[in-house]
Amino acid sequence: MNIAIINSLGKEKYKKCLNSLNKTINIKNHKIFKFHEDKFRGHTLNNIIKKIGFKNDLLIIADDVSFTKGWLKNLFKYRHNADIWGASMLYPNSKKIQDNGYDLVRFKENTFLRPINRGKLIKKVDKPGWKYADCVCGCFLYIKKETFKYQKNFYPTYGMNRWDELTFILSAKMKGLKLGVINHYLYHEGTSTKNNINKNLSSTSYQIEKKLWEKFENKFINKNNVKKNIKINFSNKLLKIVNNKNSKILFYGAGIFSEFLLLSKLVTNKKICFVSSFKEEINLKIANKYKIKNFKKINVMGYNLIIITPADAADKIFKSKFKFIKKINWKGKLFKVKENKSMHKWDYSINEI
Repeated sequence: MNIAIINSLGKEKYKKCLNSLNKTINIKNHKIFKFHEDKFRGHTLNNIIKKIGFKNDLLIIADDVSFTKGWLKNLFKYRHNADIWGASMLYPNSKKIQDNGYDLVRFKENTFLRPINRGKLIKKVDKPGWKYADCVCGCFLYIKKETFKYQKNFYPTYGMNRWDELTFILSAKMKGLKLGVINHYLYHEGTSTKNNINKNLSSTSYQIEKKLWEKFENKFINKNNVKKNIKINFSNKLLKIVNNKNSKILFYGAGIFSEFLLLSKLVTNKKICFVSSFKEEINLKIANKYKIKNFKKINVMGYNLIIITPADAADKIFKSKFKFIKKINWKGKLFKVKENKSMHKWDYSINEI
């Protein structure tokens, strides 16, 4: 097997990744290649397969991945079931799932990639040895040599440093190949593609990503083939609080929750404001209605209700942006969004902080 390590985070990260690899397999049995990041990930991936060639199985990994014992044994145990493989990932120094594969899901005319089991503790998730998935984290991508007979390149123009691996995967699937995920967990920092100064290539902003996704979607996804439909529900408690006529509301965050809450037309309160700390989002319009304002220029004391919308980062945002108001004479209430995502339904509610 050829193993290509993408070095985008410097010398020490490369050493850490290589050391974890060396501790978990006999690297003398494999050929190791080091690649520096090209323009961005899609170009790097094409450069890797062009230089290494197609004669052997190829494992591509990013330098922010740390290997754990038994990963190769598990991969080879199930190797025959699919042509392309990903591995499951945990957040660093935790038992919390970061990546366990992704499903393509549909809400009305929109498609999304839904991370499977993200945020759950590993001990609370059933762990069969492997499964099929619609997408995997491209920071661990194992490609059997036979796959290259049908699919030989990635499409960075559409992947835009986010879904480059998916351009390869979906193209291969169109030709009858299969994608699998081993439920063996590695550790992943998730930072190797987030350092590009071009915000179109590195921003985690939903407002930026959705426009890029539309271009990708038109090229690679037949919506009629996406069978996993989802419903989005907002709790009665949430709607009651939001629609209180006495509330002047500050929403921190302009992601999926904020946008689909507006599009649901369930919000009757007009005294609302959406703010962001992403420079690239400032002055964009959310749901083509409300201009996103700069959080740094907002007087939070002018609002009596604050809702932190990014559910997975709410606690961190509270500590860094809003904790101070608990210590001063602010009479309002502060909430964070809570989300519960299943295969067929996304439920949103709020909890007071």
